[in-house]
Amino acid sequence: MGGKTFANVSVPRMSPAVYQRLSAECQAKLETLFDRVVVPRDAPGKADFGDIDFLVESIKDKTSTSSDLWTQVQTLLGAELYVHNGGSHSFAIPHPDILNAYAQIDVELSPGNDTPHGAELFAWTRFMKGDSDLLQILGIAHRALGILCNDQGLHIRIEQIEPYNKKKALLFLTRDPNAAMDFYGLDKPRYWAGFANETELFDWATGGRFFSPQVFEKRVEKNNDRARQAKRPMYRRFVEEYMPAHAEKNVETTWTREQVLEEAIEMFGMRAEYDAMMDEHYFKEAEEDLWKEVRGAVPVEGSSLVVALKGLRRWVTFENGGPQLATVPDLDDKPAWTKLMAPGSKESLLSWVKENWEAAKALEKARASAAKVAASA
Repeated sequence: MGGKTFANVSVPRMSPAVYQRLSAECQAKLETLFDRVVVPRDAPGKADFGDIDFLVESIKDKTSTSSDLWTQVQTLLGAELYVHNGGSHSFAIPHPDILNAYAQIDVELSPGNDTPHGAELFAWTRFMKGDSDLLQILGIAHRALGILCNDQGLHIRIEQIEPYNKKKALLFLTRDPNAAMDFYGLDKPRYWAGFANETELFDWATGGRFFSPQVFEKRVEKNNDRARQAKRPMYRRFVEEYMPAHAEKNVETTWTREQVLEEAIEMFGMRAEYDAMMDEHYFKEAEEDLWKEVRGAVPVEGSSLVVALKGLRRWVTFENGGPQLATVPDLDDKPAWTKLMAPGSKESLLSWVKENWEAAKALEKARASAAKVAASA
């Protein structure tokens, strides 16, 4: 929160000495309540600090309710003020050196807390939050290649699926920071040693095997990218200063999105998961194409067409690859005709639709009327 949560009291920026002192004191206290407590690494070269950000996971007392837990944290830290903002909890504790002033302590419960993946997500979230805007910089520098880091781990975006379902387009790879850095081709020992200044961090972030100025220039900026550029000085300096000054870095690198996808599948052993995603995608495409033709085979428009298509979706079943009217409707409205019809039978199927759409429409109309009567009884 940058020390700006408590607007009505004095929250001066902390010197490195005060920051380190309070970090150690608060960590010791929080470790009595949580199994895992860490302050994600701050941006390199900071002269002072607006707040202290703690990431915690695995509550020791499993019987604590959420309100009880944060009341305990407030008491333990000796906080006089407390604000809950989304997933973060901000506490104002008395400043150790300045009278009538406070230090802001932010505590965030890690995603996946107390789940089987809790420890992995804790390590990943620490990585995501470390070094200020580092992961945002990695993200935008590789976005055009389909690589995505989010709060659940490292993913590859499947290009064919992305236009209609961004969430389903994500192929999960790992939430192990070291494995992610191996994939990017980044220097792990250099990362864990830390960076002395922003230039070292920028050099590291652009030193992987996939990065090139051409890929960076192909990025499509979103609204939150532009907002981040306006609000986040490190991110802005990377985009506006570092990249223009290093336009020739890795200029020979020519990875394509398709090559990166194949590398990800092979490196993380995700062939079966990828094939399943693509099978579902091809089925969706085939089903949509077939239903366009089914719609064209029904010679009505407007509300009559809507009811007719509902009838066909709900009242048609298949036996030995051939269509027939069902005795019981399927109300899931998720037909799978392309999987159920006999291979090469599309033309005969469309002929059947032309002959039977009115019967299917009548069945659906009668079902809807009966349902309406039952609901009003």
